[in-house]
Amino acid sequence: MGFISYSLSYYSIQLEYLENTPVTVENIYHAKQLLKMLDDLIDEGYTSLYDRLEASYHGISRLHAYIEKNGEHPFEVIPTIGRDKVYEYSKEVYSLKDILDDVFSREKGDISDEPFLEELIRYCEWIGYEKDTAYIFLLRDTLLPYIYYRSLHREHLYPWLLSRKALVALSGVEDVDDEIRMALFNTLELNDYSSSDDFFDQVCKSIRNTIEAYPNIVECVKSLLGSIGEKKIVVIESGYCGTIPLLLKSLDGRVDLRMYTAATYLRDLYRDKIYTPRFEDIRLFETLYSQDLFIRFYSIADHTFLVKKCIDPVVEEKALAEINKMKV
Repeated sequence: MGFISYSLSYYSIQLEYLENTPVTVENIYHAKQLLKMLDDLIDEGYTSLYDRLEASYHGISRLHAYIEKNGEHPFEVIPTIGRDKVYEYSKEVYSLKDILDDVFSREKGDISDEPFLEELIRYCEWIGYEKDTAYIFLLRDTLLPYIYYRSLHREHLYPWLLSRKALVALSGVEDVDDEIRMALFNTLELNDYSSSDDFFDQVCKSIRNTIEAYPNIVECVKSLLGSIGEKKIVVIESGYCGTIPLLLKSLDGRVDLRMYTAATYLRDLYRDKIYTPRFEDIRLFETLYSQDLFIRFYSIADHTFLVKKCIDPVVEEKALAEINKMKV
């Protein structure tokens, strides 16, 4: 059970459906998204599923054939920034809070004209704001939404760099995030849930069982969540599966999640928790200097996130211009 076995079954069912039902605009779009999820994995260096799908039932070739036979082309793989150069980071270590306070307090200068920033603002507007709710922004991908909320003088904002690297630092296990994510795919594969709520209950129970082996993660996350006094908590991230939001939800019943998008097989379950079905746009979060290059996780000390800052002046200039766009 797990990601590979569930995905092999899922893609087999989807291909049979596409090839045996009338062609529609919606079906062609779905086929393009199915291929896009695989192409993004390949671009990030994960080849196992891609290879297994092709070896098992020519899944990749069949998706390409279906799309091209119907006069369309696959979605392009959106290149992320920073792959053509090795960027240097400061020797000094800063608290995340100090970095965010610094960039927010700077005089507003050049403003980025990156089109996706307008979409991020619309995403923030969709999330909304309630006074009795805390908002956790999972950085780096939501640094700019955090700046937007802060510029509106919203209260109860919690920018956390609780990422894969943070979980590795806390556990000492390189693939601990994959173990946590396994709970989601095992639940999907068992297919023994009666509703969306039941699905989340089962996933969270499975995550709790998994992280019992990692007491440092449990202690740190519980302590962070315990510092929040509001009655409700909304966790904001870019999306895909929602591994970290689900981890938080498994440890605190107040937690709900809001994601920009999700994998196609999660949409009916996540429903109003996702902003858009346009999975093909998720990589745009990684085309922004402020969210991909400006800071890097260093460690967690006394539940304080510590970072290093990119010392490339071009990165800082472009990152600050993006941040200025979100200061409304």
